[in-house]
Amino acid sequence: MRRLGLLFACLLAACGGEDAGDGGADPDAAVPAPDAALRLDAGCVPREEICNGRDDDCDGLVDADDPELARALFADPDNCGACGVVCAAPHVSEAECLAGQCRVRLCEPGFVNHDGQFATGCESDCVVSAGGVERCDELDNDCDGEVDEDFDLQNDPANCGACGRACAVPEHGAAFCREAECAVAQCEAGWFDLDDAIDNGCEYRCTLRSTEQIREFCNGLDDDCDGQADEAGDLAPPDEDFCGQNGVCGFECGVDGDCPAGERCNAGHVCVPGEGGAGGMACVTDADCQAVHGGFACLTDGANGRACVERRHEPMCDGAAGYRCVRPPRWQAGDEAGRCDGADNDCDGRIDEDFVAQLFVDGVGRTQPRRCSAGEGACRQDGTFVCTADGTATECSAVALPAPRPDDADCNGRDDDCDGVVDDDFEDAWVRVGAVQIYAYEASRPGATAEVAGLDLVPDDDVQAFIEARACSRPGVRPWSDVTWAEAEAACRAAGARLCRRDEWTLACGGPDGRAFPYGARYDADACNGGARDTDPQTPGDQDAPLPTGALPTCDADGVFDLSGNLKEWTDDLIDGQRPVRGGGYASNVPEGLACGQIGDLKPAELRSANIGFRCCRD
Repeated sequence: MRRLGLLFACLLAACGGEDAGDGGADPDAAVPAPDAALRLDAGCVPREEICNGRDDDCDGLVDADDPELARALFADPDNCGACGVVCAAPHVSEAECLAGQCRVRLCEPGFVNHDGQFATGCESDCVVSAGGVERCDELDNDCDGEVDEDFDLQNDPANCGACGRACAVPEHGAAFCREAECAVAQCEAGWFDLDDAIDNGCEYRCTLRSTEQIREFCNGLDDDCDGQADEAGDLAPPDEDFCGQNGVCGFECGVDGDCPAGERCNAGHVCVPGEGGAGGMACVTDADCQAVHGGFACLTDGANGRACVERRHEPMCDGAAGYRCVRPPRWQAGDEAGRCDGADNDCDGRIDEDFVAQLFVDGVGRTQPRRCSAGEGACRQDGTFVCTADGTATECSAVALPAPRPDDADCNGRDDDCDGVVDDDFEDAWVRVGAVQIYAYEASRPGATAEVAGLDLVPDDDVQAFIEARACSRPGVRPWSDVTWAEAEAACRAAGARLCRRDEWTLACGGPDGRAFPYGARYDADACNGGARDTDPQTPGDQDAPLPTGALPTCDADGVFDLSGNLKEWTDDLIDGQRPVRGGGYASNVPEGLACGQIGDLKPAELRSANIGFRCCRD
């Protein structure tokens, strides 16, 4: 628009030529400034600059960009600091703009600008009371957002815990406020507060006799005015310990764990009942208290006469009787009179001296307990000989466990029915071939699973030490490998069998019709676990490893599995001083080596190999 106006003005003035209306331009005439001419030609009429998004005073500056209007914004409540910023807030009846910031000048009746912020307005509906002076009345008298802030309800005895709650003056004492609770501050001479209760004040009257060195004397009186007479912890004990240190005359315990269940070890190193027991019971002698529990003694209890109290190892104060040593019930004067209870009852430094031969191994003194056991197999528990409960003899500490099973039908290397024989109820899987029976599966160790080769009694010692008591015939477990010929023969013998002879093994593999392979006349690389079969097709490369027994149903010769591949098998033959292994193994790649008629694979009998196992036959 401004460019169109200039063009129009230029046409009227005959820009670049003579004006037809006045005969030409006066070269000496005053020429308006370009900006002024531009504004006037654009039709701008100067006015007072206001916030409206226009250049009202025709100076080229709009709204707050104009210095004069910017100065006005510092005090304009409708445009405070910037155009469009109106000073308005909740419950503010009058607002003002000071230095470009909105301020509360006056709140609506009943409201106060408590936080001093304009944005939140007059947010408090507090009513000033008591002339704006804070009182202890649970009101915000000065409307500062805090109630009774000038009063210490934790420590003010006139307002203790709450306004107007004054602490009453206790009997025979003075009061103070502590943590919002009234308490006794001090007592009159000769009076003491034992229960910390202000209701009864200083309730205990006592004559203080204690000294800096001795708080309590053995006299049946409460010398330190703590409510107890002759308490052991405050007494000055005799210089000489005449209670002894050997056997039952020594400390009975150091911690609660040294005592029987339900009892505790007191400060006098004596086992006492966990809660109460005979404590406080009237008595005449120690025997009256120890008939209830051996951890008590009968002592003078101030004005209450004689009563049962916890026994202590050290000398104990017995009122006017002075200090004495209270012996435990098991203490015997002289010798132990044939008693077997694990204690030195006569305090002579010897324990159960009449039963040494029954309790300990001959020739080694008392350092090696005589061992014993109870039960068989899984029920067996080991122990040592100990004194009987009545203290008159010895017995084995072990108690046999109940049998975990009624039979022993798993080949797991354990005597589960606790009859002293391992796996005696287990039935091997046999298949009849001609005149003999042969293992349906390659032999496995007792306790074998699909993951582990057998039972290892200490599986966490990183040493494989399997139970190898007998061979087992069962499916789905790792076959027995890494075995010598002699060990295989012994394992079959332990199962009531023997290693198979050549003709027996050949008949089981090829059958009466003389098959070339267990599964038929033609070689099939996938039928049995030979070297051509990959045990992990999902992983790149060729993985050869033994499979659990009977894992391949296709490798079946009339109910006998894995006669080709998986593990080579020791037989009972002898050729040129060596033992033949039959059937090939998981790493055998030549079909002839996996055939039923292969007999040329000879090995020294002492060889161990992860590729060689065995199976058993019996007549």
